[in-house]
Amino acid sequence: MRVKQDFYSLAEAKAKFSKVVDDAFSKDIIVTKNGKPAVVVMSYEKYAKILDFIDKVWDLYLLDLGDPSLFKELRLEEIFEIEENENSESHQKEEEV
Repeated sequence: MRVKQDFYSLAEAKAKFSKVVDDAFSKDIIVTKNGKPAVVVMSYEKYAKILDFIDKVWDLYLLDLGDPSLFKELRLEEIFEIEENENSESHQKEEEV
């Protein structure tokens, strides 16, 4: 099942951001920078479902390994290139607002 997608250049997305957000409820919005896909704008509900799905797949992956301690070096944060500092900084910024 393919999801509907719309493409916006960065300048166009910036100029029409309210429309981009409204459109994100019914389709994924891909914002390009210098002609290349840079980011995706999607509804928060869809984002939360994707994260939940990834958590479930990760749990199944660990169950399939048998002994996850053998793979203690493998971390979900590394797979998605998430740095703990980035998470805490963005969380702090949200709390300040």
